[in-house]
Amino acid sequence: MMTKPTLTEHRSPWVVFTSPADPWLASETAALVQRNGLVLRLNGREMRDPASVFRTFARELSFLGYFGHNWDALVDCLHDWHGPGHGNQGLAILIEHADDLLKSDFLGLFVSVLAQAAWHSNLRLDGDGELDEWRQRIAQHFVFLLDHTAPAAFTEKAARGMDVAVALSDGRLLATLTDDDWPGGDPASVPWTAGPLSFGTTKSSAA
Repeated sequence: MMTKPTLTEHRSPWVVFTSPADPWLASETAALVQRNGLVLRLNGREMRDPASVFRTFARELSFLGYFGHNWDALVDCLHDWHGPGHGNQGLAILIEHADDLLKSDFLGLFVSVLAQAAWHSNLRLDGDGELDEWRQRIAQHFVFLLDHTAPAAFTEKAARGMDVAVALSDGRLLATLTDDDWPGGDPASVPWTAGPLSFGTTKSSAA
């Protein structure tokens, strides 16, 4: 049986799709705050295209001026965030009213970028898959909150993200990165599946 997602531990899934009424969300955000973590809320209705995604993150997380407003820069600024009040606390970023993102053609890439940022923050592994002793590990996770859409509806598009593996569990859609290219994210025994998609076949390139 798959373990529940977390907002406080250094493990995946890195990205979760669920309802704002999910009791898991209230429990995990409360636990994160109790540990002096931060919960930030972004409005998914503002994220109509990649440019608006970059603007929203830059504004709400007070990215420094060097933010390049592209996907690679978003990964870099998220896993090396220096926003107001941030003192190496755990961080949960909730993307509220995210239903309309199902219509976007960049959702898979968006999920992949968020998962990559979380992987770097949580595990602090270098290019060889070894722990980077010079940088502190930070619990960082992302949650898409859906007002009226079932998380399962996002399965196919989320799984299009580069190196993304997805799973449905307890009504939530979970996303992580494949172990081969992103070691340390998941126990090898976890059966990452979502309908006809399997852990070994969800890898694809998103442009």
